[in-house]
Amino acid sequence: MKLRSDEYLWNICMKIYREMYKKATPSADFDKLIERGITKKRDWFRDYYLPLEEQKKVINKYCKKYKCSRIEKEKIRFEVLFGCAPSSYLKKRGGKENED
Repeated sequence: MKLRSDEYLWNICMKIYREMYKKATPSADFDKLIERGITKKRDWFRDYYLPLEEQKKVINKYCKKYKCSRIEKEKIRFEVLFGCAPSSYLKKRGGKENED
């Protein structure tokens, strides 16, 4: 199977980000975050929470839907989890983070 283009895989990543931020606490529209320039701020994604297991479920759902190869799935997983996925750490009172 031929690997699909980075642009194709990036579009899948965007779909994943949209669902993750919709499910996150607080919930957000990922496209509106981009439009408003919020995504240009440093560490903006830390204001949103989604447990790591839920993030993995969303990634797996889209990789299955688009029949991604093992290599494509790893590229997507790496991009999303090390990109701007919501934090998988809950913020405690006082602003410090606590592992999920």
